[in-house]
Amino acid sequence: MKSLIQVLQESKTNHTAIPAFNIDSFEIFQAVESVVREINKPCLVQLSAGEDKFIQAEKLFLLVKKARLEGLPIYLNMDHGENTDRLFNLLKLGFDMVHFDGSKTDYQTNLNQTTQFISQVKSQIPNCLIEAEFNHINLVDQQVSPDSFTKPDQAVEFVTQTKADLLAISIGNLHGVNQKLPEKIDLNLLQQINSVLPETFFTLHGGSGIPDADVKSSLKFGIVKININTDLRLSFLKSLQNYLPQNKSEKIYDLFDLVINDLKQVIKNKFSCLM
Repeated sequence: MKSLIQVLQESKTNHTAIPAFNIDSFEIFQAVESVVREINKPCLVQLSAGEDKFIQAEKLFLLVKKARLEGLPIYLNMDHGENTDRLFNLLKLGFDMVHFDGSKTDYQTNLNQTTQFISQVKSQIPNCLIEAEFNHINLVDQQVSPDSFTKPDQAVEFVTQTKADLLAISIGNLHGVNQKLPEKIDLNLLQQINSVLPETFFTLHGGSGIPDADVKSSLKFGIVKININTDLRLSFLKSLQNYLPQNKSEKIYDLFDLVINDLKQVIKNKFSCLM
C-alpha cells in the first residue's frame, strides 16, 4: 500500500483530494470501510477529542489495521488534537498523521508550540505527517469575518518556521452545516496562498457545508484533504428517525444495516466530488 504522503502528493499533482471522515460510531466506520472496499479509493478516518473519548483511538487503530491487512487504503489521523502527549503516543502506535491545533492561543504562542512539537516528533518519528492550524476555524453559528481568514504572508512564516506538512486554512469554511445558507469560500484567497506555498498540502475543514462546485474548484489550488463530519452525523440521525418507528425487529443489526446503507450513499457522493 502507498504511504500517505505518496497519496497526498498524487492528489496535489492530479488536483484531487482524499476525504477525511470523522468516526462517531462503529457504524460510520463500517460504512466508510464498505465504500472503500467497493471503489478502492483512499481516505482518512479520524477522531476529534470528543470522539476519541467515546470510541478510543486505539480501537479505531485496530479496525483500520484489519482493513489494511485486507488491502484497503484507509489511513489514520487525530483531528484537532491539543494534547501533545496524546498525539505523540498515537503516532508511536501507528497513526499516519496527527493534527496539532494550537489556534486557541495567540499566534506567537501557537507558532512556538507547533514548532517545538513538530521538531520533537520528527526527530523520533521522521516519516509521520503533521497538520497544523493558526487561524481558528469557527462553528456555523459564529459570525464569519475576513479578519479570521488565512493571510498568505503569515502562512509562509508559519509553515517555514514550523515545518508543518499540512496547513489547515481559513477561507470562509466553518465547522458544521448551515442548512439554510451554504458556506461561501474565498477561492481567490486560496489561490494567493497556494501561489506563495506551492509545495504545501492544504486541508479544508468544514467540508460538509461547502457546495460541491466550490469544493471541486478548491482542488486546483492545493487542497488535498477535505474534512467531513456533520454530513455523516445528519445522515445517521435522519435514518434513525425514519427507521425506528417502522422497525419491528429487536435485532440491532436489522436497524443499523439500513442506517449504514444510507451513510454509504453520502460517502460515495463525497468521494465522487473529490476525484
